[in-house]
Amino acid sequence: MAPGRIADERRLIEKIVEGDEQAFSVLFFKYLPVLHIFASKFTKSDDAAEEIIQDAFLRVWLNRDKLAEVEHVKAYLYKYVSNECLSYLRKKLKEDRVVDVFTAKQQNSHNNTLETINLNEVTRIIAVAVDKLPEQRKNIYQLSRRDGKTIPEIAEILNVSPNTVKNALVIALKSIRVHLDQHGIVFFFPIVFFFLKIK
Repeated sequence: MAPGRIADERRLIEKIVEGDEQAFSVLFFKYLPVLHIFASKFTKSDDAAEEIIQDAFLRVWLNRDKLAEVEHVKAYLYKYVSNECLSYLRKKLKEDRVVDVFTAKQQNSHNNTLETINLNEVTRIIAVAVDKLPEQRKNIYQLSRRDGKTIPEIAEILNVSPNTVKNALVIALKSIRVHLDQHGIVFFFPIVFFFLKIK
């Protein structure tokens, strides 16, 4: 990478460490194509690759303070995606090896519905999913989304550890994704993640 590009990427990382979601979105779209190809080769599934990348970037965002010490961002992102791919493959080994074609077709049809869903309807469905969360997880999620609190701030308010807050946000996000999927909405990271504003 040219020196100028390295400097630009370093400034981008600094903004992400400070909590700049727009900068994180730039990073996401910059590396999405190559990471998607990489994950697809592992999983042999575009849907699984998207979910893996989503989960990997969520973890990168929640641990964004560590980016300040990263010298090679691309390798760092590959490591996160690789770990998610390995988790996916381990899970698959425990399941039936025969692919359910009908389910795969359903998932593909879900991918085509997102553009036609009204944003207000998405908001309503998310609100229902949030309301179903356990009380503490719901409070943590709302402090993050509604009040814009950071993980350390939420930990201090609720007198819990930052890791407890991080884990609660990860689980809450996955619960919401399942709820959206049940309504035919694919929880694709750059659109819905930033709309939910999880910090």
